[in-house]
Amino acid sequence: MNIYLLPYTWLRHLAMPLWCAGAGLIAWWLTLGFTLWVGPRWPSELDGPILLCAITGAVSMAAVLGEANLRRFPLRSRAWRVAMAGGITVGLTFLSSLLWGELLQPFLFSFGEHAANAADESLVSLSYRVGLFFFAGLSTGLGPIAVRKGQGWVEHIAAGIVAGLAGALVWHGLGQALRSLYVASAGLGLTWGFVFGLVAWGIPDELYAGWIRVCSPNRQSVRIPVDAPDGGPRERFVGHFPRGLDLFLPPEDGVQELHIAVAVDAKQRYAVRGLSLYPTIVKRFLEKVDLRYDARLPAPLETRLRSGDRVRFGNGEVEAEIEFLMLPREES
Repeated sequence: MNIYLLPYTWLRHLAMPLWCAGAGLIAWWLTLGFTLWVGPRWPSELDGPILLCAITGAVSMAAVLGEANLRRFPLRSRAWRVAMAGGITVGLTFLSSLLWGELLQPFLFSFGEHAANAADESLVSLSYRVGLFFFAGLSTGLGPIAVRKGQGWVEHIAAGIVAGLAGALVWHGLGQALRSLYVASAGLGLTWGFVFGLVAWGIPDELYAGWIRVCSPNRQSVRIPVDAPDGGPRERFVGHFPRGLDLFLPPEDGVQELHIAVAVDAKQRYAVRGLSLYPTIVKRFLEKVDLRYDARLPAPLETRLRSGDRVRFGNGEVEAEIEFLMLPREES
């Protein structure tokens, strides 16, 4: 996963789910291929736990590897993080499968025909296997939690449980609808990875930084970063005053000596302030904001900035325009 290939749009939130879904599908394919080409080396009652171990291990490792790639961790650090997350997840999944099969399931279904059905390993029924998916999903979240030192533990536990139960529903639904356990298992891996990647860890804004880019002909494509190197508050000034400005734009384009200021606070919230009496318009989808300075107010007018917003200076005859963009922080 490469941060340069993830533009700052809402679609970036689908990158981790698709990444983890691909890992779950590959785990299903490798397990199926090994079983068909080499042959199972385990008792038939372990078919389900082995498949779950492969899927949960692959999904947890993909989640950790995706974050490590985006944050540009050293290769050695990526390797031990992925190995640790996968080992913990696979171990917990296998132990929870044994716990469910040998202790909890016989105890919960110890009466009448339910006892015989629960003991039948060939019976494909979600009613007797839901606990297996629940504990396997929980294990999926515990591996990355250990690597991330407890950060986001609530999201990871919730993501694991929801992913396990969602995968179980898809597995059961496809099995009943298509009468194909192969397709159902593929849907299990896809759903497990997608849901876990969607809930557990989204791509945070801290991996991006704000930039100001000139769009008008004079000094076109010149750009400057807004964020401070240490991540603290910062303010950038735009105008045509000869000294002390962060971005110079020529006065013949309708830009005043000190026209606007673009600021970011410690929580990475961006805003633009109007510092001139001359026309200053912020344009975004279905919205325009007039930031001309009003001397009757105790402070300059300001508005929040979002990626893609444009600020236009001038009265229509001569104009300059800049754009605010969120780009990968590595470019700062």
